[in-house]
Amino acid sequence: MVEKRRNKTRKGVLRMTYIIMGPQGSGKGTQAKLIAKEYGLEHVSIGDLLRKEVASGSEKGKMLHEYMKQGKLIPLQINNEIIKEVLDKNKNIILDGYPRNIEQAKFLLEHAEIKAVIVINISEEESIKRLSKRLICTANNKIYVEDQITDQDKEECESQGGQIIKRDDDKPDAIKKRLEIYNKETKPVVSVLEQKTFIVEINGEKPPEQIFEEIKQKLKFIK
Repeated sequence: MVEKRRNKTRKGVLRMTYIIMGPQGSGKGTQAKLIAKEYGLEHVSIGDLLRKEVASGSEKGKMLHEYMKQGKLIPLQINNEIIKEVLDKNKNIILDGYPRNIEQAKFLLEHAEIKAVIVINISEEESIKRLSKRLICTANNKIYVEDQITDQDKEECESQGGQIIKRDDDKPDAIKKRLEIYNKETKPVVSVLEQKTFIVEINGEKPPEQIFEEIKQKLKFIK
């Protein structure tokens, strides 16, 4: 049975936190942006925040780069510090890429009230297929599909001072390691969160617009 509570800040302002989960390549980032726009939420991508730190060239960024290159999880303390800073802003958010293990889930439950968890499921084969073709602009983190990039895409990225590249964690060996970690450490998070909130399961092997419509239909039943 889901325990229903009102999560308030010290000032008494209602704060809502949604979570979107799924294996690498499931399209959760795309859906998170659509959901954020539809429901007036701030899309918080932990991956984007970490990559921004890496791009800064700081000592922390260099350390993070090594973890990401090897497909390893970022240390618990660093992720939690980032999330706490986000939550302290008292905004309605959708979290993308956090929590990734049970320890992070417990930390989040201590600091936020979760409105709903959206889980997008795809097969491992589909995940590898999608990620193998994925490229990213280093300037704005925009995702591209390898065989669908246009000259306009390249010009847009370059005009912002970036390049379209394959990320270290989207290379074959790193992909497999990330999927292993997801199956071993992130999937069990659902069993922890479902005791406190609503879980929405979605088949992610459909067109993006169809997935989004299904998400909206299922969220209608959550109060």
